[in-house]
Amino acid sequence: MVLLTTPSTVSPSTSILERADLCRPIPENSRKLAQLVEYDESRVEMGSHSVFVREARPPGAHYSKANVLFLHGQSFSSSTWLENNMLRTFAALGYRAIAIDLPGSGQTRGQALSQTEKPVFLMDFIETLGLKKIMVVCASMSSQYILPLMTSNRYLTCVVAVAPSNTHEVTSPASYITPTLVVWGDRDTSLGPTAASNLKNLPNVKLMKITDAGHACYLHNPKHFENVCVNFFELIRNYH
Repeated sequence: MVLLTTPSTVSPSTSILERADLCRPIPENSRKLAQLVEYDESRVEMGSHSVFVREARPPGAHYSKANVLFLHGQSFSSSTWLENNMLRTFAALGYRAIAIDLPGSGQTRGQALSQTEKPVFLMDFIETLGLKKIMVVCASMSSQYILPLMTSNRYLTCVVAVAPSNTHEVTSPASYITPTLVVWGDRDTSLGPTAASNLKNLPNVKLMKITDAGHACYLHNPKHFENVCVNFFELIRNYH
């Protein structure tokens, strides 16, 4: 087993991650239940930013397994995660699903951030909402908010990184202790494979292609994407 920096926190060993079957399908009754999940829209005021937030919670219950924070890519917004009922599906499976418009995008008001400001902004957002047990899904550009936080287990339980950008900046892989699933579409011939090559030596990582999909694999093959995310989350929960 691999011990992370906090003694009480254990993550799956690399061999367990490598052997894990993440393709088990989500039960159809959960997908049907997703049709009944409603989502809320709100704003979180953070200094010069008014952050637009979409959220879906498990139906008929106050308890959630964990918080899943969805961060969109460069040309998208939080509405990306509404397509194909994705937020609702995760909520139906017992997760509190939160998607935000990142600064400079969508309906969030305030200036875009520099690269060095992005992880600080995300830490402030997490602390403002009082979030615990955070599982993150980040797509391409939004990895700039996440990668610097992966050297500590203070905020993140695990990360699903979809063809993340800026992975060339990971120069000391052993220090990136957060359990990570790197996914990319099998038709993505640039950013996805590059990210996989740059991140393959992280201590707690699994690499996985999403079939029949391009760069935005969560839109091209959403069911496969949801399956691997949920199975990864459940695997991490068993070791956390």
